[in-house]
Amino acid sequence: MAEVQLKNIVKIYPFIDKPKRKYFGLFGKKVAPRVRKHNLQITDRGVIAVQSSNIDIADGEFIVLVGPSGCGKSTTLRMVAGLEEITEGELLIDGKIVNSIEPKDRDIAMVFQSYALYPHMTVEQNMAYPLKILPQNITYQFEIDYLNYQIEEYQNEKNELAGDSKNASKIESLDNKINECKDRIKECENKIAAGEVSYFAKMSSGMRKFKIMQVAEMLNITDYLDRKPKNLSGGQRQRVAIGRAVVRNPKVLLMDEPLSNLDAKLRNQMRAEIIKLRKKINTTFIYVTHDQVEAMTLGDRIVVMKDGFVQQIGTPQEVFDHPRNKFVSGFIGTPQMNYFEGELLLENGKYFAKVDDYKVELSPEKQARLSKNNVEPQAITVGVRPDHMIVGNEGIEGSVDVSELMGPSVHLHMTVKGKDAIVIVPTLGGYVDYVGQNIKLGFDGNLIHLFSNYNDRNLEFIDEEVMEDPRAVAQREAEAKEKAKAQEAETKVEEPKVEEPKEDLSV
Repeated sequence: MAEVQLKNIVKIYPFIDKPKRKYFGLFGKKVAPRVRKHNLQITDRGVIAVQSSNIDIADGEFIVLVGPSGCGKSTTLRMVAGLEEITEGELLIDGKIVNSIEPKDRDIAMVFQSYALYPHMTVEQNMAYPLKILPQNITYQFEIDYLNYQIEEYQNEKNELAGDSKNASKIESLDNKINECKDRIKECENKIAAGEVSYFAKMSSGMRKFKIMQVAEMLNITDYLDRKPKNLSGGQRQRVAIGRAVVRNPKVLLMDEPLSNLDAKLRNQMRAEIIKLRKKINTTFIYVTHDQVEAMTLGDRIVVMKDGFVQQIGTPQEVFDHPRNKFVSGFIGTPQMNYFEGELLLENGKYFAKVDDYKVELSPEKQARLSKNNVEPQAITVGVRPDHMIVGNEGIEGSVDVSELMGPSVHLHMTVKGKDAIVIVPTLGGYVDYVGQNIKLGFDGNLIHLFSNYNDRNLEFIDEEVMEDPRAVAQREAEAKEKAKAQEAETKVEEPKVEEPKEDLSV
């Protein structure tokens, strides 16, 4: 296990001068090249893929980087692995700066999205390969387990040879090997008592086989050790890829979307296998995915990223219950959160949220956070999750367009104030068809989220420092200036023109 720290990590891909290509359309007509649009910031130095990431990963923690495609999560993982150079900032593993250290010397292992198995090797050979080429961090406890296994094997062989005087020399040789193993076990126990945990050395062939069998049993792939990757299913190949990484007992285990190539049922199964694996091995996990379900179920903490910026870091429950901005609230949670145009009111020292004519008092916790930040009454965006909306006699009115029966609940696709919304209604043993009806939707003041219309941040946590995309800041400032000019033009009163008296030219 190891502690990993990312301090102000920046990754910039410099521009590459490529020869100009000629583009021809139909009948050889020259056309303009297609310009690719992307959401990353472009500067004079190049394209910024990761912007000043600060992430502290505790020893033995399972942390998940999650976000849409192109947000910089895989680039961050590859910088930790050493496969990408770090443009700015420091990467520390166990307190040691490793920016310039080769990947092979970082004591990490990585599971790739494409499995990356050697096709000409068997499963056992794939798993044994990293143990052959590099010295390994061998724990004394592992060696004790291996020696006890050897003693048991020698004892079984000795029992088979017993009773025949011709085998006396072989039995004596086995006794000597057993005594050597016992002496080595005592040495290892003394090392552990002295506070030493492990040592670096190349594994013997016996140790390698024992380690491979341990990991194979853990991942349920003992029956496939003699097969080649082409004879395995997708889930079995993924297990082998994980086993090849785990067998090294690395300080940090990196996983880059390992389940994205699997079908839904197998993905759920492998997700459970990874949770079990985490409990069996002591290592630090950094897991990359675009699937928010994987992030919520696997991670001790999750890091939500967008356009190279870290949006929020927290436990899955914290990110779900208290999203720091509108993007996080919409990305985490299925189905997506509903948003309504509303107002934040302050009446008699208490805050209320109002949508149309429906007004609710906020919970004491929300009242305290808003009061602490001195939040003023303003126009806001009210966010409510689909399963937190209540069908009743009070609330905002909407029409039901589609009803999806999901078994224990019904998903109602509605039109509310001209916008789409989804409401989850428990069936409770009885299905009610709401299609074509107008119903009213209420919500609890403890389960709604209040977002600023200015910068999309959660008003309850507006005092927290965050790093924002400079393009978004510049756009907001430009919009604010235009709005101010428009208001100034509307409020400006034209001064009445005073007509000058005409000269009397008559005589």
